Amino acid sequence: MSFGQITTTKVAPKIEQNNNTPYDNTKNFLGEDVRQYIGQELYLNGKPESSRKYGYEGFLLDYQNISSLDKSNVYKCCDSFNSKYNELAGKYFVVLDVIKHPKAAESNLLYEKVSFLKLQEKQSKDIIFFKYDSQFEHSFPFIVVEFFNRLKQSQIGKSYILRGKNWISSGPMTDIKNGKPVSNFVTGAKWKVVDVSIEEKYYSLSLILENEKGEQIPLDIKRTENIENYYVFAYVFAFESNKAEQYRKAFGDENWQAVLEGKVKIGMTKEMCQLSWGKPKKINETISSGKKTEQWIYEDNYLYFDNGVLITMQ
Repeated sequence: MSFGQITTTKVAPKIEQNNNTPYDNTKNFLGEDVRQYIGQELYLNGKPESSRKYGYEGFLLDYQNISSLDKSNVYKCCDSFNSKYNELAGKYFVVLDVIKHPKAAESNLLYEKVSFLKLQEKQSKDIIFFKYDSQFEHSFPFIVVEFFNRLKQSQIGKSYILRGKNWISSGPMTDIKNGKPVSNFVTGAKWKVVDVSIEEKYYSLSLILENEKGEQIPLDIKRTENIENYYVFAYVFAFESNKAEQYRKAFGDENWQAVLEGKVKIGMTKEMCQLSWGKPKKINETISSGKKTEQWIYEDNYLYFDNGVLITMQ
């Protein structure tokens, strides 16, 4: 058998499939579903005072000029190398388009998760670009207005059971209206959501909770259990009251009280332990003779489970 000359075969370039799925307003950060932002209004959240000198990173005049050292391409330059904080904080933007990073077409793995949001600032009508990385929620400085409105509509009037631990500082929890210590900030207390807002100390999106005495405290929504699919924090400080009652009935009063107090004890299930201590840093699994054992590793502690039940603590 004889063969002819060596040949080459053309391979068609990959065609990007646009995601035309409507925006999922239960999420603020969309990850790889970035095209759902098109048409949405974004609010640029503020920063704690200690971070303001660094400005806002990622706002560019031309997305094709990607040099991080070219100040002439930075919108409202410059605080450090970034956009000026005081000129952008609190502004509203409309997403006009989503553009893949120019180097993504070169199959450059460093940029395949990176896009640019083409934005129009509502007041000035300026057209700019924001560098968006689908892997890093912490680098997304916006709050989607539709997400915020949905959160407000769904949360106001709900009640939460608190763990009685100050999530803001080591001192007593204080009333945001007058700065005085809250009188009944105890484990198991019920508080009602009266507003959803951005608290102006750490600029976290928060539920504003009120007790029977009219005292109010902010609760970062990341500190609640999977609220509106926003984010599951490692350790939660509040449980929606209906969910808390379900846990109490399923776990029993004694176990549920231990969870609220942040304690674990022999005989607890994995679910109870995770609600009490949060997610472990690492889990080691062993399966032998049909029996599954797990070691949960925390900062200074170890939990050992036999078929899902806590048998040893270190």
